[in-house]
Amino acid sequence: MVAATGMIFSSCQNDSDISSKTDSSLGVQLQAVNNTYSFGSNTKAVTAGTLKWDTCQMYVSRVHLSAKQSQGDSIHSSFEKELTFKGSKLVDLFNASSLLGNIDLQPGIYDKITIQIQSNKKDAVNSPIFYLSGNYTNASGTITPIALIVNKDLKFIATAKDSVQLNSADDYTNMLQLDLSEFMSNGNILKLDFDKATLTNGKIIISEDSNADLYKKFYRRVSLINAFKHAAFKKLNNKH
Repeated sequence: MVAATGMIFSSCQNDSDISSKTDSSLGVQLQAVNNTYSFGSNTKAVTAGTLKWDTCQMYVSRVHLSAKQSQGDSIHSSFEKELTFKGSKLVDLFNASSLLGNIDLQPGIYDKITIQIQSNKKDAVNSPIFYLSGNYTNASGTITPIALIVNKDLKFIATAKDSVQLNSADDYTNMLQLDLSEFMSNGNILKLDFDKATLTNGKIIISEDSNADLYKKFYRRVSLINAFKHAAFKKLNNKH
């Protein structure tokens, strides 16, 4: 549900596996970052309003990887691989160790790497496809619970800027990070939207059926932007 930062490849090695490994295992992880957002200050010392998210969950139906690969002096060849699940997989994006699954890749140099995350409403059944909750604190210090609920199909696309070399002796992790602060970055969502929001049992519910105008602003941030946009691509091939 956010505009975002970063695809990070890191590697780890088990010495007992080096002689027998022919492929590298690529683990795919999702993580939400920057869970607190300040709307600014009335003065240098007084915060006008703060959002702090404590729960971020998403159902994932499919992970699709495409790239170009070269081995030695051979010509680059395009390929595609997928991670699929029976139904879908519920991911806790505030759990740094949450793993969607692994993709086996041959050693070599990879370019034009794109990962697509697909979330299908039918797989979530009666649960939200995407759920984000926390608290909104207004300028007077009043704390109000808040929840964002999305019940539509979602598709996120991450494109890596740089090439990556995979070693047959290493396993890798691909961390896709969702920057929650990017919700507000373009200024279209204001603290006034939260101050005037309708409460349901004392809670700000943002969905298609509740505070619909605010929901549209949030959803527009997703539909118009590649959620996993890469300003930088880091290669962290540190053995451990």
